[in-house]
Amino acid sequence: MLELRNVYKSFGGLQAIADLSLTLNEGEIVSLIGPNGAGKTTVFNLVTGVYAPDQGDILFEGRSLKGLKPSAIVERGVARTFQNLRLFTNLTVLENVLIPQHHRLRSNWFASVLRTPAYLRQERAMHEMALEKLSFFGPRLMSFRLHQPVEVLSYANRRRTEMARAMATGAKLLLLDEPSAGMNPKETREITQIIRRMRDEGGYTILLVEHKMNLVKDISDRVVVLDYGRKLAEGSYQEVVNDPAVIEAYLGKRSDKQSAVARAQMADGMFADHDDNGGQP
Repeated sequence: MLELRNVYKSFGGLQAIADLSLTLNEGEIVSLIGPNGAGKTTVFNLVTGVYAPDQGDILFEGRSLKGLKPSAIVERGVARTFQNLRLFTNLTVLENVLIPQHHRLRSNWFASVLRTPAYLRQERAMHEMALEKLSFFGPRLMSFRLHQPVEVLSYANRRRTEMARAMATGAKLLLLDEPSAGMNPKETREITQIIRRMRDEGGYTILLVEHKMNLVKDISDRVVVLDYGRKLAEGSYQEVVNDPAVIEAYLGKRSDKQSAVARAQMADGMFADHDDNGGQP
């Protein structure tokens, strides 16, 4: 579904992404992990058209995304969440999930003013879509919270709202940037189950950046490790966390005894990195 072919991106003298190639197959959940500043969010920005690659190509369903505006990439079926939330905090939860559907409206302003039958049918369909996506999150966003302004929500519920908004664009591929940020262990388990349902019941393919290794361990079909913008390792969770190069990238050079302890901790999902730098130079 998604393919990056020898992608490079630099900011002035800083090489943020170097010769990166990876694939994401339909129906997969793939996690992108790595130390601070490894380039994880930069990858998201490249796929969604925020940045253009200096070299290489990015293909979605066999068609190049290179040079397309972010809005055109959403039209193709790619949506994302952000490391730093970008919701309309003065609008309600429901309104935030209705907004991304307007790009699919086929009625003009005249029909919306007159409230024609065709416009009303589209409006009902938008509400049904919004409620369907919000239902993935259960009472956390439904019931009385549906009509609450986002500004009164907890940080975790704002995260959920942003995920529902991405789903409501009609996307096939979701890029989730730290979906469990700001959540306690119970909420993290809930969001893990929701992401799995998004793939199994919603039919989404998912690429996520995440620092909570327990979530990565429980949910990933494959894990890709970045370091200084290069792919350091790829494989199952157990394969990558036992890779000596990955241990060194996270912790630096350690003795054999220390490395053995670190491998055991990573295998158990105990490591959690700090926030990425957002891919900024």
